[in-house]
Amino acid sequence: MTEMNPQDIDRSGLVPQIHHLRGGQPLYLFYDKHIDIVRLDLVFEAGTALQDKFLQAASAIQLITEGTPRHTAQQIAEFMDFRGIIIEKNCDTVRSTLTAYCLSRYIGELLPLLYECVTEAVYPQTEFDVFATKRKQQLMTAALKPSHVARCRFYEGIYGHAHPLGRFATSDDVDLLTVDDIRRFHKKYYDLSRLTVMMGGNVPADAVALVDSLFGNVETQGLDAVTLPPSMGNATGLQRIAMDGAVQAALRVGRELPYRWGDIDYSRFMVLNTILGGYFGSRLMTNIREDKGYTYGIYSQTHLMRGSILFYIVSEVAVDKVDATMTEIERELSRLIEEPVPAEELKLVKTCMLGDFMRSVDGVFERMERFASMASCGISEQFTDTLFGILGEDGVTSDELQRVASTVLDKNSLLMVAAG
Repeated sequence: MTEMNPQDIDRSGLVPQIHHLRGGQPLYLFYDKHIDIVRLDLVFEAGTALQDKFLQAASAIQLITEGTPRHTAQQIAEFMDFRGIIIEKNCDTVRSTLTAYCLSRYIGELLPLLYECVTEAVYPQTEFDVFATKRKQQLMTAALKPSHVARCRFYEGIYGHAHPLGRFATSDDVDLLTVDDIRRFHKKYYDLSRLTVMMGGNVPADAVALVDSLFGNVETQGLDAVTLPPSMGNATGLQRIAMDGAVQAALRVGRELPYRWGDIDYSRFMVLNTILGGYFGSRLMTNIREDKGYTYGIYSQTHLMRGSILFYIVSEVAVDKVDATMTEIERELSRLIEEPVPAEELKLVKTCMLGDFMRSVDGVFERMERFASMASCGISEQFTDTLFGILGEDGVTSDELQRVASTVLDKNSLLMVAAG
């Protein structure tokens, strides 16, 4: 196999043009004149870490387009539908994002309406009642799924129940939330001084000026980004959660990593993780899926968050195969600690990682999404520089991978959860 050279990959489109609105808020632009679509992200530091009631932050962004003093929810929906505009809303621990995709010719009409929604959302009681009913049913259904139960227990074990990353809403929490709670959250955290704007695609020149005239009227207050407390859990060992009637068990195995995104050992661990379970030909897939037939799929990954990196293995197996699967997972972890990775396997994995990187940035919206995710975690392109250095020829050795594996993959340092 021909080894791919990271230096041959064009990374010029990964970094946006940076502007600032009159109020000082950042505006990031990813231009691509070859498509007639614009993606607009309105990003606020308004995640779940800031809420004082469960579901408060998520409800605030999900219902933000459900009515203003001048437009009803139906009128707003009809405006979007008639023009083929797609609206997405996302809330994580630290940020809430309102995303719109529209044809370039409609961005001038869309921006004033989105400004109105962001600044004048009224959160009608009727719309809230419908939303709350659906959300309650979703949470009741999720509580019956082993995958959801395992995920919640895993995060709680790693971070602690009092940590923003370790607590999860239940259906009972829906009954405790009111419209006034959502309005209060919106008023406090959807101040335009907290706004970051991102635009990508065929962005008309006058759209930038319109964004500035609408959203740039408020001066930034120099607010610090949301910071999360240190982990409060750090549980290890096996936790089994019995669920009546379950024929499948959901597995989660992992830990918080002792790295930050700029550490060279984290880039080395990314290679190690890919070998273990990060692609279809990984060791976990080959052993537990192909050879043993215990599962249809098993993978491992790392999750970069603001101030924390989580590593975990995920799979679903028959209830009577939990112990056997855990044994094989431990076997593969021990191999990485005790045996050097063969040169050919290491070469293959590095090539796969570079190929995955190129696929992940193959398009202006993909590059925009990548930048948004990195910005949310405070990550710069130094991360890519470090990773590409590791993926280059002689960038990482088997000895270095063994050292990293012995540091973080010892089974006694891992939390293992089996729900089902």
